[in-house]
Amino acid sequence: MPMLLTPEFLLLAGNKIVRLVAILLGSIFILRLFSIMVNKMFIPKVGISAFHFDEGRARTLGGLLQSIIRYIIYFITIIMILQEFQIDTTSLVAGAGIIGLALGVGSQSLIRDFVTGFFIVLENQFAVGDYIVSGDMAGTVEDIGLRVTKLRDGNGVLHIIPHGAISRISNHTRGHMQAVVNVPVAYEANLDEVLLLLEQACISIGKELEEVLEGPKVLGIVDLGAQMLMVRIVAKTVPLQQGKVENALRYEIKRLFNEAKIPHPVVDNFRR
Repeated sequence: MPMLLTPEFLLLAGNKIVRLVAILLGSIFILRLFSIMVNKMFIPKVGISAFHFDEGRARTLGGLLQSIIRYIIYFITIIMILQEFQIDTTSLVAGAGIIGLALGVGSQSLIRDFVTGFFIVLENQFAVGDYIVSGDMAGTVEDIGLRVTKLRDGNGVLHIIPHGAISRISNHTRGHMQAVVNVPVAYEANLDEVLLLLEQACISIGKELEEVLEGPKVLGIVDLGAQMLMVRIVAKTVPLQQGKVENALRYEIKRLFNEAKIPHPVVDNFRR
């Protein structure tokens, strides 16, 4: 035991500890540096990437690049730490390659995750910030990694979906959406007056809400029921804002109908 406390041993141990700490701190610094560089390259403050991608795609590519860099730095750090303990990393890397090849034969699902993820990013099927539906899960994309996509639903639950499990995607964020409001009208109501009030509501909401891209407009009578007729209003809206436009239309129509004393349709046997 006294031999272990010799100045030479303490100096050697101290130097090794300093080198290990330097390796770890250096790795953390490089990770932070690359993270800052990627963010500045892909997601500048103005919200448009330096490579002229839209913000969602820029965040997707930036996150994916950070993930790749992170794994590379982790690997290099582990190799450097092992070398400090005089472990032959050359044979270790060769052995890891053989083990990886053996595991790859039985890890087809893992390979499928990587390949599918590559094509998701390449084809820009969805990006960070998009609202998508995949199978029985729906939510906003928070992160797209090498193997999985992280999706947060309306209840705040984070779903982690392997790319290989994604067979079909419905993207609600690309292009415009359509707001649809069906207005029930009693047969005894003055139809010309009703259509005039609906046109007035459409003009008011179209000017008031910036979420409206086109319209709203009265599509016309879409159903002649036994006790009422149905008039439909449609509008093109920005993605995920169709609900807001529909609610605003219903509120304005209700207000105008009340002021004009338009009779409400009466439905018999509404409850069974």
